[in-house]
Amino acid sequence: MVSNCTGRRRELMLRQQQTEHDAIRSIRAEQQTDAWKARYKIRAGVEGTISQAAARCGLRRSRYRGLAKTSLQHQLTGAAISLARIDAHLTSTPRARTRTSHFAALCPAALTLDGAQQGPNQPTASRATVGPS
Repeated sequence: MVSNCTGRRRELMLRQQQTEHDAIRSIRAEQQTDAWKARYKIRAGVEGTISQAAARCGLRRSRYRGLAKTSLQHQLTGAAISLARIDAHLTSTPRARTRTSHFAALCPAALTLDGAQQGPNQPTASRATVGPS
């Protein structure tokens, strides 16, 4: 940075290291391959299972002290999740939709991709009135 007394403007120059830049570019290119996407699908499934265990069965905290009891709790929690999924499959319970953000809820239903209801105050495309009524 140059001071104002020389009459020049202040400038901020950012220099990214070439090695960091090349690493980021190669990682982003790898993420576009089918092999990377297949590996990421596995991770996404595991993340969903962990999220369900934490939200539904309180897996963030252990009820017990000690490795043996905590391990037993994790195994029983896994069995409970499996039973819940089997029940949902047998009863044809639909999967929950992804939460709609408050910002996305402001979008009219006609502008959404699937036409689903986006918020508590937004009508669906089938109930929307077109023209004067």
